[in-house]
Order: sequence, then C-alpha cells, then structure tokens
Amino acid sequence: MRHSSMTLPRAGNHPVVALIDDDSQTRLSFAMAFPELTVCGAWNEVEGFLRSRPPADLVILDLRLAPASRHLELQGPRAVAALVNVGYRVCVYTDGDRLLVLAQCFGAGAIGLVRKSDAIEGNRLAFELAASGQEVMPAGMAELANLLQRRRSYPELTQRQTEVLTARARGESFPSIAARLFITVPVARDHLAAAMRRVAIFLRQVELEPDASPADVERALGLAPGDLNEPMVS
Repeated sequence: MRHSSMTLPRAGNHPVVALIDDDSQTRLSFAMAFPELTVCGAWNEVEGFLRSRPPADLVILDLRLAPASRHLELQGPRAVAALVNVGYRVCVYTDGDRLLVLAQCFGAGAIGLVRKSDAIEGNRLAFELAASGQEVMPAGMAELANLLQRRRSYPELTQRQTEVLTARARGESFPSIAARLFITVPVARDHLAAAMRRVAIFLRQVELEPDASPADVERALGLAPGDLNEPMVS
C-alpha cells in the first residue's frame, strides 16, 4: 500500500487525519470530539478531497456519501480504491452493516473500520492505530474477519453478470433482458446463475440465506440503483 508520500511529520504524537463525510454536523464536530488527532481538513466528497490532496497519515472516510446536488461516482469501495491508489491509508467510518460491501472496502485497500456509534475513546485509539499502519476493526466482527481472510477470492462479477442480476432484481423478464442486451434467453439465465453461484458461499456465511433472491443479492453487494457499487454508465 503506497502511503509514504502523503504523510506529514507528526506534531508530538498526534496523527494527522483528513475527514471525508457528507454530514455537515460530523465535519464540524469531529475535531472537537477527537482533540488528540490533528485534523488537516474536512471534505464532503472524495472528488474534492483528491483535488486538494493534503498530506495526511490517515483518511477517515464515511462509507456512503450522498450530497443532494448530484450523483457521486466515488463512494464506498470505489472511493477507497481511488484514495489508496494515490497513496493514502483509509479507515472506513460508518454504522453500515452489509458485510459483503465492508469486505470489499478492505479488498480495495482500506486499513480499518470504525463504527460511528462506538465509544469515542475506543474510536480514537482505532484511528491512531490505523494512522500508524495497523489494521483495525470493531469487536464482534468475526464474520468480516473471516471474509477478509478470503478477500482475494471476493466474488467479483463480470459486467454482463451484473447487468443481468440488477435487471432481474428490478423485475425485468428474461426475454426483455435478452433483447436489450442482444443475447439469448438461455445465455441471460446462465449469466444470472453464474452470478448467484459466485456469491452463494458468502451469502451462507453472512446475512442472507442460500436461496436469496436477485434483489437480496443486489442489496448485499451494493448494486441497487444509487447504491455504493452501482455500475457506472460509460
């Protein structure tokens, strides 16, 4: 993980952190809640932060960013990957509970997961550990730890599998999907079956039953309209 070019000499033992969160109250109160951290700035979106690229030991990232003004491409796992790729350590800051999405954030390079609702002192320590390069996660997240051990085999879906899965989740018929995507109905069915097989083991291990519907899978993977992993339109 590349991060050395983005770190600052610390003032004493205080790690330098940057906050990205669309909630204005969180941005205003974060430095007061964590005086042991040196907050170099607070942004409401990743795109704006990347234009500034301030040196920091750690970027603390809200999992879901949703300013009302426009659709954002960089949130969730995509945001983590974009920040890691330019050299930042990233700690996800959320109360979200979809383990598949959280596991994908770690797969994209996140170094930590801190829950907003947990005690401030525990969160402060977690941020300090993450800033120093140690992976952190809340107590009781054994399922996520198990997923992380297998994150290299995370069930990535092909573009076509994703298209068929999301279409079925929204109630579109196989004949309609096949006509729109210029494929046959059996091929469309095969794409859905392949997608469901790829995530089946994860569904059994986390929050869904093995016979989950396409809509259940879509939500677990963050693929629903406006969700964290919604496919970007090229």
